[in-house]
Amino acid sequence: MIPTTMTNLSRSAALLFGLVMLPGCPLVDVQADVPEVCLTYPNLQVQTPAVKSLSQSFVFDDLSAVHELAKQANLELVRAELRATSGVENLAFVHAVNVVVASGDPQTTLPPLTMYNCDGDCTPDGGTLEVPAALTHNVIEYLKGDSITIDIAFSGEIPEATWTMDIDVCMKGSAGYTVGSP
Repeated sequence: MIPTTMTNLSRSAALLFGLVMLPGCPLVDVQADVPEVCLTYPNLQVQTPAVKSLSQSFVFDDLSAVHELAKQANLELVRAELRATSGVENLAFVHAVNVVVASGDPQTTLPPLTMYNCDGDCTPDGGTLEVPAALTHNVIEYLKGDSITIDIAFSGEIPEATWTMDIDVCMKGSAGYTVGSP
């Protein structure tokens, strides 16, 4: 007589094997939301005379941490956050901000994207300015390279000063992983 446990185990194994052998049926299909993640560029130094507009550029040049996620995800930029860290008390002098994201690959055919924009409606909260995404666009192709370039253009009554700020470029999305049948 075969024990009941062994019979159930055999049936389960046969069922699992049968499911794996079905054409087109995935063995495992997992979808998950990716919570907001941010790339942070600390201590960007701005040195300027008093002007009405200012442009700054910087490069995130180590994207190795997001390469694995970029293989299986859909990521959209959701906001940029700029924080004054020294030299100015706040960012109240900023009236408009335009943030453009571009691939750092000189051979790319990806166009630069104006991802963040506030014009006249920028409302800094103390030393922090949060700029929502201007458009919804999957940026995975931009993150697959070794770097992305960020160009920021400010306008307002920019003071004569040397100051620093931290910048977060934040995104969220979804990721999926499927293991198909052999």
